[in-house]
Amino acid sequence: TGFCYQWKLLANRNFMNIIRLPQTSYVKMITTVLTATFASLLFWSTQHTPEGVQNVQGALFFITMNISFNAIQNVILIFPDERPVFLREVNNNMYRCSPYFWAKVISELPFSIITPTIFGCIVYYSVGLFPPVENFLIFLVTLILAYNASSGYSLIISASFSDKQLAVTLTPVLIIPFMLFAGFFVAASQIKWYLKEFEYLSIFKYSYQALMHNQFDELCP
Repeated sequence: TGFCYQWKLLANRNFMNIIRLPQTSYVKMITTVLTATFASLLFWSTQHTPEGVQNVQGALFFITMNISFNAIQNVILIFPDERPVFLREVNNNMYRCSPYFWAKVISELPFSIITPTIFGCIVYYSVGLFPPVENFLIFLVTLILAYNASSGYSLIISASFSDKQLAVTLTPVLIIPFMLFAGFFVAASQIKWYLKEFEYLSIFKYSYQALMHNQFDELCP
């Protein structure tokens, strides 16, 4: 069979699995809402004043970390369970790897957009971030891109290890060090030259810096 036929069947199966499994749909949404509510209460109505700048930076860093780790945990805990089925079906020539990959990515795309959008809609105005609509839209797009980039990085890790427990154990080791290059703990100008490559590989750097520029460009051009 052709690529499109294989993709259609695999995308439909994967989408139905997402709907039927509560840990990949309902629980994910509930967790997103609860975390966003907690962030809203903690950083409620933070102002862009000299005293509130630190709180805004902390809020943006927390938002970046939450979105990234939410995506990472979803993939790390779910994909290894599908691995034996995938290998058995591919070895039996039921379909190729490429339609499976694109079916999985595209069928999960609606949830990869809805989840960060719900989180962003809850926290943006309650935290007191910059009110113009264009800033809000850039904020949502940044969260969506960070969520999907983290999902892709987590997919690489989970596909590299056949043991689910090993993938979960190594995830903090392979991800948390990149948090140091986001620009929150250490200024980019202070990073040593031999560590610059790791800075450019950090998903947290791009998402956090984009959120910071979105909020502080007009105050600190």
